[in-house]
Amino acid sequence: MALGKTSARRPDAPPPLNLWRVRDFLIVWWAQVTSRIGTQISQFVLPLLVLSSTGSASTAGMIAALEQLPYLILAIPAGALVETWNKQVVMVVGNFTRAVLFGLLAGYLLSGGTSILFIAGTVLCSGIVYVFFDQASSTVFPRILPAHELARASGWVEGTTAMTEVLGPALGGALIGLGTTTMVGAGYAFGADAITYIIAGIGVLCLRTSLRPTAVRERQGSLRASIREGITYLFSHAELRLLALANFVNIAVLGTVWLSFMTLMKTEFHIGSSGTGLLLSLGALSGVLGSFCSGILHRRLGAYGVMLFTGLGWAAGELIMAIAPAPWVAVFGLALALWVAPPYFATLYAHRMAIIPQPMHTRINSMYRLLAQAGLPLGLAGGGVLLEFVGARGFLLLAAAVFLAAAITVQLHVRSGRNR
Repeated sequence: MALGKTSARRPDAPPPLNLWRVRDFLIVWWAQVTSRIGTQISQFVLPLLVLSSTGSASTAGMIAALEQLPYLILAIPAGALVETWNKQVVMVVGNFTRAVLFGLLAGYLLSGGTSILFIAGTVLCSGIVYVFFDQASSTVFPRILPAHELARASGWVEGTTAMTEVLGPALGGALIGLGTTTMVGAGYAFGADAITYIIAGIGVLCLRTSLRPTAVRERQGSLRASIREGITYLFSHAELRLLALANFVNIAVLGTVWLSFMTLMKTEFHIGSSGTGLLLSLGALSGVLGSFCSGILHRRLGAYGVMLFTGLGWAAGELIMAIAPAPWVAVFGLALALWVAPPYFATLYAHRMAIIPQPMHTRINSMYRLLAQAGLPLGLAGGGVLLEFVGARGFLLLAAAVFLAAAITVQLHVRSGRNR
């Protein structure tokens, strides 16, 4: 298939909705915010708990990885299955199941339990549940909102996600501080996480929009055939294939931004861990601001205009960090790179949801997200090696070049597709 036209703003485009008055959007949005606060609390507390129990950083890393492992294995079959299920039921069951899991873990720790196997088992089960929950929750908005509002709605989600990434660890640290030991404090934290899942589950129960499958397949083929159909569609569709591969590259490089910034602060400016953490927090605040620009940028620039804008923003941010003569200049570069990230992800989500046929939303989105997920660890592994060889400034220059090349490549393919 040839590349489609960009979703540039049309003169007759409908006016933006007041999202504050879209009841079901607000329910899903607040449910996601609530559960993500709990998730951030647990993700902050978990390594501290394991380190306290074992004194082993490698064990802490392995147990944290257990929560990600099911996604790599189950994402594609889960997407094919959830596509045939009622997504409201999947989200409700997912929230309440994780509430039970973390509630049991909280009770276990508060009663004096110390088994790492129990903790690891809880984390693994939670990861399995999350795979199915994510396939449902990530494709709900197209059922609730018109296509022209998806970028703005996704921007709201990106913004509140950035806020929870700041709020969650702060709450997690405070809850641990309430305990007489790390184990007891972790019990309080996991209990709080369980409560957030209960609140989110109750919210999703109140949805009025039907989230049942949009169509019943004419032939009830095997799961393998359904997956094969989705993979074939994704990689035979020139535009989706291009966006998926470009996104893989962008995420692989974007995932190294914090690592390269921390290395720069340590090796070039000799700033300690606490100072680096403060500077990272200052830079990260720009991501919250960028998320609320997503809808405006999408309407004014169109999908591919936003992608070019963000690609240039990433390249400029990395370049500024690479040549920064002082830490505050590097923070400005970091802030620029993080500011343009939410509009990119929000626009990409809205554009691909508009391209993919609705009956295949969940299947294709699961494959797309899996490819994106794979880019992060590969980028971090490769980035760590390159940082050792070329240093922070050299790596940042390479990252700027990759971002620029990816943005130009997408634009050239779009133009060649239009001319066919």
